[in-house]
Amino acid sequence: MNYERLNKLAKEAVKYMNPENDWRFIHADSYTFYNLLPNNNYSSSFPMWKELHNEIFNDIRTSLNDQGLVINNFTLVKATPYTICHPIRSYGGVITLSGDAYGAVRSWNNYTEKEGWSYEKAYRRTEEMAERCMHMHAPHLVRWGDMNAFGFEVSTEKPIFLGDRCMNYYPKEGCMFYYYRVNPPSAPRLDDIKTRAAEFTTETKYD
Repeated sequence: MNYERLNKLAKEAVKYMNPENDWRFIHADSYTFYNLLPNNNYSSSFPMWKELHNEIFNDIRTSLNDQGLVINNFTLVKATPYTICHPIRSYGGVITLSGDAYGAVRSWNNYTEKEGWSYEKAYRRTEEMAERCMHMHAPHLVRWGDMNAFGFEVSTEKPIFLGDRCMNYYPKEGCMFYYYRVNPPSAPRLDDIKTRAAEFTTETKYD
């Protein structure tokens, strides 16, 4: 992961962009650069983002060893003393640039192996547990193992990608991080979207 590019974009964004409110990161300053929805595609017109967009996305795909991934969200977040984060969902990732944060990744294996639950039911349970733990003031004191989770101090040198799990993220004041999310394996991949876009262009030509 090229942190030089990520820090360069963050520095310019905080200096020149107006912060937004994002429901996922309560009482934090958020800067949305990219958001892909089923019927809409938003990409910020911020000059530095236009310059670094493709390189940053390629860096993320390279770090995940999959150049076919579709990235559907990329947001910069700067925490305040009052920031509370909703759980980071499956196929989401966090790249912490600076400051302190604590994370707790939820495991669903116990529910599938011991209880015989389906993955979908087990994952929903881990999400429910994560939502109940959003407001913890001292996550480093929690015995996460008792809740089928793994707690850790977040490193500013190693990006986090959750795959098919979810996570609680507890940033302290001043912590700056990127949130991103990719399409799950069942969703269309990059080549599929490019092919469909080319087909649509051909279909809509008029003689």
